[in-house]
Amino acid sequence: MHQLSARGVTGLPLVIIDHPLGGERAEAVTRRAHQAVEQLISLLNN
Repeated sequence: MHQLSARGVTGLPLVIIDHPLGGERAEAVTRRAHQAVEQLISLLNN
């Protein structure tokens, strides 16, 4: 968040993806991708 503030883009809605992704099974990465898409859809609809 500090980087966003330093760049002057405070208040920008964010999609959060938990890390790390490296070493995760494909199913776990797919689940996180679906969660990210759900967040994005929610942000776009609000």
